[in-house]
Amino acid sequence: MRGLFKKLDSAGIPPAFAKKMLPAWWEDEVASDPAGLQQAQLYLSRAFNIELQSLADEGSPPAFRASLRKFKLSRNVSEDTVSVSANYATGISRLALQAYRLEQKQVPVNPSDLRKVILVKHQCVSLISLLEWCISAGIPVLHIEKLPGKKMTGLVVRDGGRFAIVLSKRGHPAHLLFHLAHELGHIAKNHLAQDGFVADEKIDSSSGDADEKEADAYAICLLNGSDIRYRAGGVIKSGHVLHKAAVAKGKEMRVDAGHIIANFGHNQDRYAMAAIALADLGEPSQGNAVINGAFFRAIDRDLVSEDQLDLLKVATGYTD
Repeated sequence: MRGLFKKLDSAGIPPAFAKKMLPAWWEDEVASDPAGLQQAQLYLSRAFNIELQSLADEGSPPAFRASLRKFKLSRNVSEDTVSVSANYATGISRLALQAYRLEQKQVPVNPSDLRKVILVKHQCVSLISLLEWCISAGIPVLHIEKLPGKKMTGLVVRDGGRFAIVLSKRGHPAHLLFHLAHELGHIAKNHLAQDGFVADEKIDSSSGDADEKEADAYAICLLNGSDIRYRAGGVIKSGHVLHKAAVAKGKEMRVDAGHIIANFGHNQDRYAMAAIALADLGEPSQGNAVINGAFFRAIDRDLVSEDQLDLLKVATGYTD
């Protein structure tokens, strides 16, 4: 096991992190037997999206599974710093897809069409209503906060022609709502035409990347019905005033009030004010529990083993 952990460490996967991917019952002594070592290699290759043979060959470095890889990075951030996290999220996503029995529906190319579908049952496109649609479409959405390498905002995985979405940044449900809508934009606009992943280290439509601009535009139209950046018609002196104005505007326009607040805070550079207004909504301060709760309620536990279910829980930090 020492040699196996050393090999993973050379790929940027800390030994302590790798050990958490093994079953709860695992003892390193099991690997003293060749069959036991092979079992450990299998567990870790699946978790980190690594070719099994590259872990088994003593003279070979670990190699991530070959696939289409797209990285959307901030300036001065290299692919290497994000790759290990993206491949880990891919490994977990493949397992999440295994736990879904439903065949996937296509994400509408036009965001207005998806918005219309959601508004039939809901007042607005919120994190909960968008997750509900993703579940009905057979698209797993997970939140994985702890990664072996640099943190990403979001990632879309395509495996066997099916899609899964991983979000990673902590944030209010309103922030994660936009991240999810953005990742759906990547799927809708066919930015991943073959198996692989699109890794958004940071969502930044000002980066000049055509895919990012298109995914951002998709998200804005899905959530608002049009391309809109919220600003004050008059003077807003406090977060409490912003909260009241956003709730009123949300009811009028059938737009999530949290999104209006987050949109305003971002575009007007009023983040502190927006934080107060979001707190006034009385919603959870973090959206990760909302996402993972919806995911685990939707999966078919008969499709995965106990060890695989435990790995999904460890990766997401979910507890029943």
